[in-house]
Amino acid sequence: MNLRERTTAILKMLTEGKSGGQSAAELAEKLGVSTKTVSRELPAVAEALKSYGLNLNKKKGTGYHIDGGAEAKASLKEFLGQVNDRTFSPEERRSIIVSQLLPNQEPVKLFALASLLGVTDGTISNDLDKLEGWFKGHGLKLVRKPGLGVYIEGREQDIRQAIVTYIYEHVGEAQLLQLVQANLTEDEQAADKASSYLLELVDKEIIQRLERLIRQTEKGLKEKLSDQAFVGLLVHLALAVQRIRRHEPINLALEVLQELQQKREFALARELGKRIAQEFAIEINTAETGYIAMHILGARSRYQPQGMPASLDNFHLVRMAKAIMGAAERLSGQKLYRNSALLTGLVNHLGPSISRLKMGMPIRNPLLGEMNQEYPELMQLAAGSVKEIEQELEVVFPEEEIAYIAMHLGAALNDTQTLKKLERRVIVACPTGMGTSRLLASRLRQMYDNLIVHDMVSTLQLTPEYFASHEADFIIATVPVRHMPLPVVVVSALLSPDDQEKIDALLDASGEKVVESQPQAVRKLPFVEALRIMTAYEQSILTLLDGFFFVEDAESMTVQGVARLAGRQISGDKAVAASITRDLLAREDKGSTAVSGNHMILLHCRSQQVKSIHFGIVHMGEFFFYPAEPTERIRTAAVMVAPKECSAYELETIGYISAILLERWGFIEVLHEGNKRLIHEELVRIFQEFHAKKYKELMEG
Repeated sequence: MNLRERTTAILKMLTEGKSGGQSAAELAEKLGVSTKTVSRELPAVAEALKSYGLNLNKKKGTGYHIDGGAEAKASLKEFLGQVNDRTFSPEERRSIIVSQLLPNQEPVKLFALASLLGVTDGTISNDLDKLEGWFKGHGLKLVRKPGLGVYIEGREQDIRQAIVTYIYEHVGEAQLLQLVQANLTEDEQAADKASSYLLELVDKEIIQRLERLIRQTEKGLKEKLSDQAFVGLLVHLALAVQRIRRHEPINLALEVLQELQQKREFALARELGKRIAQEFAIEINTAETGYIAMHILGARSRYQPQGMPASLDNFHLVRMAKAIMGAAERLSGQKLYRNSALLTGLVNHLGPSISRLKMGMPIRNPLLGEMNQEYPELMQLAAGSVKEIEQELEVVFPEEEIAYIAMHLGAALNDTQTLKKLERRVIVACPTGMGTSRLLASRLRQMYDNLIVHDMVSTLQLTPEYFASHEADFIIATVPVRHMPLPVVVVSALLSPDDQEKIDALLDASGEKVVESQPQAVRKLPFVEALRIMTAYEQSILTLLDGFFFVEDAESMTVQGVARLAGRQISGDKAVAASITRDLLAREDKGSTAVSGNHMILLHCRSQQVKSIHFGIVHMGEFFFYPAEPTERIRTAAVMVAPKECSAYELETIGYISAILLERWGFIEVLHEGNKRLIHEELVRIFQEFHAKKYKELMEG
């Protein structure tokens, strides 16, 4: 039986939804279409049900439901489970509309868009309303003429920049790489239908020829280009070829160009430019060569402190961060200038951001739309706070960068104000208490203002004696734990949307408890006691830095292989290494350690065979698919091993790495792309911040 995509979607909602029925309005809301579209689809739904001996009925006050035998309903549900639902969400529809409008010089009729997407003209009109502001923000005008259609007005260079921006905003680099690969191999099933429309903005034949040229040039690099750099370079060059064919000039600041010409990557860019010029019979000038070099350098520029061009030293970054904080304090009336957490966050963020701005490279912020919609006051505050350093640097901060600064200011403002919140104290648990629990706690703090992380522990610590001295409302764990005196919710370390729904449901079920958020008094430790604790932290830091290991392994293509390699790195004793391997794999058996969407696993365990904490990085030669999450492709393993019996200070120190894994901008890239020296340098900077934080807590009070 062949069904229309929307018919299938409605059948699925009726079989999986509430038993009492669903109204046309409810179905329309879930599909993101009008009730008229749903009503138009219902005859096809009824016809499909007849083939199973089922009927579509409507009851007043409850809506549509399916009548018939349980066996027939089960057969229908089994069939629907095998059908790939290709109904477009509102966001997907808008992506496709953009892909149809940007490259077209002729008007596109609403009817054509409605037919393509299977919705009404009214739904398309509503989508266009939502897109109009986005087009305007990119210097483009959305023109609608009755009887003629809809089209875009604007400069060709603005249209091309809008194409690149929209691709990166709505596809993402990892997914974009998969789409490009699917495009190159003509594997239509591998690419998501809605997202693949965006690639049609770039000529497919150009992509295929460029991919070959880039791979040839890549042989001149010591390491392969990262996914991000490869995709950025491929998309940039494909659009550049089309732009050059239209005789559109491009410029690059002289000082940036001169700096680039000193780099080895510029010679590779020149070589690639010659190949492109010959392949497409076009001219690649020096400015174009500079942009190619920047994309080859792109992955490193995010995290190397020296940047391209030479970045500002820490003194200047601190001064500029202070200037932003002072301006924000004057504009908001809130005390921000002496907020140390805000200062640290801004300094870490401004370094790589300013380097990219100076280089003319785009800054992407996937939360820009949400920030504009939900926090316009913060966006206005951030825009006003950067005026002084914009003048000093002679750059204009794009809206994406303003949104990042607004996020930092927003977090600080929440900390400075006394708010009444519905708060819950939670215990975060994982099998070791140092890896995924720290990452999960970090995500919880980012996403839930009303959750207080009371403790981060190993599941083995959750004993009656532990609960006798620790009070909390519930436990959030990365693996199942049973026979607990508190409610337990099991989630992934990265908090997927499904995980958030579980936590929200538990919060709703636990009732309301209003707590006044007051700064908690911290007991000032005696000097000698504080000094001993500080010494324990310092020893832990030195142990991790001195023992850091880095391996490039082209052979290990399984978790088991990586675990064996890690065991050998930590101990030269074969029996001890084998025992560490078993402990790492035993932790894997308890639940996924993938940092989903980032091509990385956080391989960690507690072992009786080690006497100190260990951290290292393993680079694989090729991707391998992670068994616990079959769609997750792994290229890097972060390895953390701690003694079975170790101090809380050691666990907190090694756990700090996983806690900031996603918080620290560019840290993931450093672990993927850096060599041993670069990764070690980044770890030194991270632990300098950790040490300063602990010194302030313990010694200054």
